[in-house]
Amino acid sequence: MRSKILAYIVLPFGATVYGTHIGLNHLEKKYPNRPLTTGSKLLQTPNNPQTQHCPYTDIYSARIPIQALVARCKPNSQPSDKTALEDAWARSLLGSPILKTEASIFGLLSRGTYEPGDLGNTEEGFKSGAMGKPRKLMNGIMEVQRQIGADDDSNGLLISWKMAHEPRLFFERIARWGYPWRLMSGGRHEMSVSGPFEVEGRSFVEVRFASAHDYEVFEAEVLKQKILPEWTNRLHRGFARLVLDITVRELEKSSD
Repeated sequence: MRSKILAYIVLPFGATVYGTHIGLNHLEKKYPNRPLTTGSKLLQTPNNPQTQHCPYTDIYSARIPIQALVARCKPNSQPSDKTALEDAWARSLLGSPILKTEASIFGLLSRGTYEPGDLGNTEEGFKSGAMGKPRKLMNGIMEVQRQIGADDDSNGLLISWKMAHEPRLFFERIARWGYPWRLMSGGRHEMSVSGPFEVEGRSFVEVRFASAHDYEVFEAEVLKQKILPEWTNRLHRGFARLVLDITVRELEKSSD
């Protein structure tokens, strides 16, 4: 009897772990990490360089027909303009089913309304709000850190987020007592588009989705600063790859 109960517990768990592993392997092969040169310097710069470090930056990309993005450009924009294409790509990513659901759940918990909030689809787009304050996106989960085409280093839209203080401070406290891992303080996502290029007579662009995490620096840990465990980071990367994959497939389907 005990062996049956154990089997009922272990088998579903094992199947879930194995299925997750297979899915992650598929996404990792389909979307390998791109060189850091495909991202901007600001993406790789901690929010507070004096007290934080950014131990890893992940950049993923996919090739799609340029017409798939042109179809998502705003009515009064110039589709040949790279800024318009990057705006369309950013709105497509933020409006993907996964991120839209995440933002809606947060809206339900924080405001009592199941809706995703600002996803850049208003007339103002990703421009600063009242009194020049950075625009809040996804019910306040994200904040625009750099607008599209804002400066010479600009590489699409850059948005940032911050970890709640309570869980971060809790893990920092137990890390001082010997716990091997620590939560990040926040991070950034970058959404960019390459220039157009020809493949067999068709015009394509490379769309990118990047992420970076910031951690507090602790002098006692010297060169071995504690961060999230690798298996958790792998799930984070798999999530980003999945968002990219779903968004790309939606764009390709709408352009057929």
